[in-house]
Amino acid sequence: MTSISFDRAADIYDATRGYTPAVADAIGAAVFAAAGDRPGTRMLEIGIGTGRIALPILARGADVVGVDVSPRMLERLAANFAERRTAEPDRPWGQLDARLGDITALPFPDASFDAAIVVHVLHLVSEWRTALDEVLRVIRPGGVFLIGNDRAPGTVYSRLRGKWNTIVQELGADLTPPGAAGYEPVLDELRARGLTGEATTPVTWTERHRPRQIIDDIARRTWSGTWSVPDDILAMSITRLEAWAERELGPDFETPIDERAEFMLARFQLPT
Repeated sequence: MTSISFDRAADIYDATRGYTPAVADAIGAAVFAAAGDRPGTRMLEIGIGTGRIALPILARGADVVGVDVSPRMLERLAANFAERRTAEPDRPWGQLDARLGDITALPFPDASFDAAIVVHVLHLVSEWRTALDEVLRVIRPGGVFLIGNDRAPGTVYSRLRGKWNTIVQELGADLTPPGAAGYEPVLDELRARGLTGEATTPVTWTERHRPRQIIDDIARRTWSGTWSVPDDILAMSITRLEAWAERELGPDFETPIDERAEFMLARFQLPT
């Protein structure tokens, strides 16, 4: 199995992928409601990382078991959980059980969980369909499987990332992810297995992006999609992307821009 570990990003993950407290709380509320809105709900998160999804769910009283392939991400999760409980002692915190492990071979009996969630993980796992087999196996009959996804359609951020992808591929690098090719193929796979699911957009917010900063993040290999690109191709791609951005954006190239982002959530209920 090929699976990309985020050990190298553990120290910067929350700063570069985290939500604001208000957005995190809104996403946690949406996920908790979709999972049944009950304190004591036993939920599995595959690819739990540093807890950006799990922590606001735990704060509502759900018990969360998380599995991740990265030891350093789990270290950050433990520290974040301890910090949040100290800072917010009046919340009805659930129990956290974090496991280092392979999501294609989950160490749990059948029907162990009321609900499970995955957000931005299956594109990193070559045997992602096997991971789905495992998740569905450990959810109880009548339980819920949730798939989350961040999007920023039509924004300068998405235009820059998309243009960079095109440039890198023109230069000869292969950006094909090892796993699922996006959010929709995962939903299609679940529907092909006879499950019925509905995708909604329960949370939207505004993010401030500076185009120059987006390009700098690519150059620093902040995003996992940059990690496999050879150094020479990355350097050439940045030169071309900067030239394109300066032509397309003009004075806005260095100016912060407020843009809409959204969290999509698909809910599949298993048969009883």
